[in-house]
Amino acid sequence: MKRASLFSAALMLAAPPALAADLTLALSTRATGGRIAIAIYRDADAMRRGEGAVRTALIPRTGRITMTTLSGLAPGRYAVAVFHDTDGNGRLSTWPIGLPKEAYGFSRNARSRFGPPAFDAAAFDLPAAGSRQEISLR
Repeated sequence: MKRASLFSAALMLAAPPALAADLTLALSTRATGGRIAIAIYRDADAMRRGEGAVRTALIPRTGRITMTTLSGLAPGRYAVAVFHDTDGNGRLSTWPIGLPKEAYGFSRNARSRFGPPAFDAAAFDLPAAGSRQEISLR
């Protein structure tokens, strides 16, 4: 029995490390100041609910185009949702009828008429070599 557990332990030690990829985002927005909120999703249900992001970040806006790199993501299929938090309240501010007051955008610059776009419209493959997404916030 000891031999089997030692063999299992040796296999675990010999396993290659999990691949990690970098996602570089170029986020363009016309509004000044504030911060940009980023959420990265792996599935349609989480994105539709706006919950369960695999990674979130809140970064300062540094100019018309704000660059950031999120490291350590497992290669796979993702969608990114971002908004420009100009008023600093930590959430996407909306008008009383529910339309956003602040600029927002999605990977692949996916759009929809009401609410977030379908996951498949915003989804992209992140290979182990990494990827770059350019998102225009509107």
